[in-house]
Amino acid sequence: MKFIILFFAITISSQFCFGQSKTIKNETKIDTFALTIVNESEGFSHADNAITMSVPPKNLRKYKVYKNISEAIRNPKEVFVLDLSSQSLTEIPSDIKLFTNLKSLKLSFNDIKEIPEWISEYDNLIELSLVSNELRSIPPSLSKLKNLTHLDLGMNKITELPKDIGDLSNLVVFDCANNKIKELPNSIGDLKNLYRLEISSNELSTLPETIGNCSGLVYFSFSYNKVSELPSSIGNLKKLSWLYFDKNQISALPDSLVELSSLTYFGLSDNKINRLPDNFGKLTNLHGFAMDNNNLESLPDSFFTMKSLGDIHFKNNKLNSQVKKRLKQKFKDVPLYL
Repeated sequence: MKFIILFFAITISSQFCFGQSKTIKNETKIDTFALTIVNESEGFSHADNAITMSVPPKNLRKYKVYKNISEAIRNPKEVFVLDLSSQSLTEIPSDIKLFTNLKSLKLSFNDIKEIPEWISEYDNLIELSLVSNELRSIPPSLSKLKNLTHLDLGMNKITELPKDIGDLSNLVVFDCANNKIKELPNSIGDLKNLYRLEISSNELSTLPETIGNCSGLVYFSFSYNKVSELPSSIGNLKKLSWLYFDKNQISALPDSLVELSSLTYFGLSDNKINRLPDNFGKLTNLHGFAMDNNNLESLPDSFFTMKSLGDIHFKNNKLNSQVKKRLKQKFKDVPLYL
């Protein structure tokens, strides 16, 4: 059942507006981390269900993946990657303490209810995955995992994150989608190396101003929440290419949004937005744009100067026939959904 749920959740979270882009993986070197990411300059297909981007820790591939304790315990010093997913675990086995060189620990699709304090002793851990368990809280000690680059806590029942989550300064990918989180701690802004942040399907009503300090952020999704206002600091995210906040309660966009010079895919359907910033045309790299089910009555003139748009969604807004006619004339060679 959990496999079915995961498939559904991934399908929903990865195509909030127009489906995910089809891209070609490209080996890219980053100064601090060795990662595999997609080449974001490649083509986009709004009908494709492929995952937008993949950022696995490249330096784990050389290690053997142990999938049961009994085998791993024979050579505890040789255990660097341990995957105990889908084993009906109700707690994290204490035998894991024997594997002092552990770099990757996967415990997804179990029934684990809590994370023990001793997990924080794994100084070498760079990847921790606890997708689809029964977690309700995260111990503050988790913030001591200074070398952690990948943390996946999606599909649990977590209501809050540690206040010191920003101490995970090397974090590159953070996924806590499909939980019950009501707010993000201000320290989230200390995650300068964060590349992908997925917090969709929670109970957020606001975003902290400090989110604008996540200067390395390229992918950000907080769709399916209750956010009513965007912080003006969001305009500081100069590297942001993917931004999704469909299914929220946002009625206005800050003018600073047009400073997102790298923005390529933008999904904001199912909100209450009645206007776009006057200088929206400054988003000269924008390719995929979905704004269905809002309250738009008009568009700024700058919108009609945009040359990079390759996919436009304006279904179920309040645009009059004159605006629609102008759209069809200007973007006659672009998929246009009115």
